[in-house]
Amino acid sequence: MKAIRKANRGSAILEFTLSSIPLIFVMVSVVQMSLGMWNYHTLNEAVNLAARAAAVRGVDCASTCAVTVGQITTMIDNKGVGLVPGSLNVSLTDANGSIVCHPITSCTSSTTVFPRSGGNAVGQVIAVSGSYPFNNAISMFVPGTGYSSFGAPTLTAISQQVIVY
Repeated sequence: MKAIRKANRGSAILEFTLSSIPLIFVMVSVVQMSLGMWNYHTLNEAVNLAARAAAVRGVDCASTCAVTVGQITTMIDNKGVGLVPGSLNVSLTDANGSIVCHPITSCTSSTTVFPRSGGNAVGQVIAVSGSYPFNNAISMFVPGTGYSSFGAPTLTAISQQVIVY
């Protein structure tokens, strides 16, 4: 009887180790995928809100109710909870072309009215697009590669609104 116990000694620890490693990997993967989806949804909502805020100003809104590029980028920054402003890139597009803010912090103090004159007529399309690199921790399971060695996937969101009035 004692010989059988000595032969089985440590088998529980070995079985726990062999089964817990894949379970830990699955748990970390689920958390990382959830974080990625949360970042994508947040980016999409912030970009959509900013495009709507720019489009509803209307044609006759040149001075009193005009919105600036700085106000729009600040709005995206405030609504983008969890998105690092230094990594968030935004482009604001009207009929006159694009205003590129790479990163978003480079435009938060801009006083340029958006949409610009000539791009705020009825039927014009206002587009706001954003991109954000998603750094994941799944690569920590690959020995010798370090954090996020696979390259960060870029999350993108685009919202287009038409000026109706």
